[in-house]
Amino acid sequence: MPTPRKDYGFLSAVEAAIHHYHMLDEGDTVLVGVSGGPDSVALLHSLVTLGPKWSLRLVIAHLNHQLRGAIADQEAAFVGRLAASLGIPCEIGSKNVAEYGAEHRLSLQEAARVVRYAFYDEVAAKYSASKIALGHHADDNAESILMHLLRGTGPLGLTGIPPVRHGRIIRPLIGLIRKDILAFLELGGFEYMRDHSNIDTKYLRNRIRHELLPHLKERYNPNTVSALNRLASILRDEEDFWDQEVRRTLQDLVLDHTPDRLSLMTRGLPDLHPALLRRLVRHAVLSLKGELKRLGHVHVEAVARLIAEPSPSGRLDLPQGVMVVRDREKVIFLLGLPEEIVGFEYHIPRIQTTFIREIGILLKLSAYDADKISHPKNYPMTTAIFDLTAVTFPLKVRNFKHGDRFKPLGMAGSQKVKTFFINHKVPRSQRLRCPILLSGGRIIWVGGYRIDDSAKVTEKTKKVLKAELLPT
Repeated sequence: MPTPRKDYGFLSAVEAAIHHYHMLDEGDTVLVGVSGGPDSVALLHSLVTLGPKWSLRLVIAHLNHQLRGAIADQEAAFVGRLAASLGIPCEIGSKNVAEYGAEHRLSLQEAARVVRYAFYDEVAAKYSASKIALGHHADDNAESILMHLLRGTGPLGLTGIPPVRHGRIIRPLIGLIRKDILAFLELGGFEYMRDHSNIDTKYLRNRIRHELLPHLKERYNPNTVSALNRLASILRDEEDFWDQEVRRTLQDLVLDHTPDRLSLMTRGLPDLHPALLRRLVRHAVLSLKGELKRLGHVHVEAVARLIAEPSPSGRLDLPQGVMVVRDREKVIFLLGLPEEIVGFEYHIPRIQTTFIREIGILLKLSAYDADKISHPKNYPMTTAIFDLTAVTFPLKVRNFKHGDRFKPLGMAGSQKVKTFFINHKVPRSQRLRCPILLSGGRIIWVGGYRIDDSAKVTEKTKKVLKAELLPT
């Protein structure tokens, strides 16, 4: 293996990060995620050099995402040769990420991340690896912070990429910039692969990397990357403080806590500072779900309003199967369907707004000329557009019944609603809460998911019926 003539303190910086964040323990087995690109290759060579100081055992893992054809195959082959030259065990896997993303309704990048981490977990379990080392560095961190900032994140999003996650995933290069990594590889004569997808500016991260960050460094602050990383470090400490404060506050409010239920006394909640209340809501959801995926600011604010309202009762549906119930002197966070939810059925004689009390949802109907309304694809899933001539009043809205069938828009034949729910990963807790809209005895909308093909808008449509599901 080539060794660098000098590294300008590169290895010292890696070692300093390992010590500062307590990334490694004596005798650790470390899985190193190696894509073949410069970052992961520099990480691997760093750990090979520094490994004896901790008596490390290294294992390499590489996943072919099946997104770039022959180039991806070449990268996998390169990683295999690199592992063999270093005498390190290597596991190379392959997964159709595009297919996985389509099946689970994930973006390509999110699907790749989910699949990749699942592969790392699998390999780590096989080799009893206590740590998973990844090649994220300071530039990656700055890019992530800017991405979150542009999307309107809260303070947690500005903490960036954590140097250590769950005491298991470590990022020894987090204090180094991309230029230092490339210099280390050049000085050491280390070969690596170039991923040309990293220059494709159709991805937001690449536009930030190649357009926004260079502009900020040239026109505003040449040390933008350092400044953003410093901000992230400060906010990580702030978040740690807030986490302790939330836990302390919860101790005085919790009435009961089970794996699928958290009950808090309402008294005192509306008087909390808004910043503390928001964090408490997020922590409550996190305690049930183990994650905050798709929980946005709008959801947190809705829960805060429910808590502050003088009305002693109310319900809210949050993403990923979490429900919040206000029940007089307590507020209950539920994972799944509460036992008190019963079947519902409402008859709708005309175009009107109907309050579905059992699920706390308004079904608003309105009619428009077809040329006055946008294309159906431009509306959220909670809105449906029908050809008015295909709809017969009175309508009926009820919850799901076994045996229900409809013809999902775009499909050739009919399908059981239960099968549709299963295929689209609708949690069991949400199926009985899903409003089913019927016209003339046939289902025309599985509310929030798909309309029936028979009621779709066509080029001949003159009048449309717009149906909206609105929270109360």
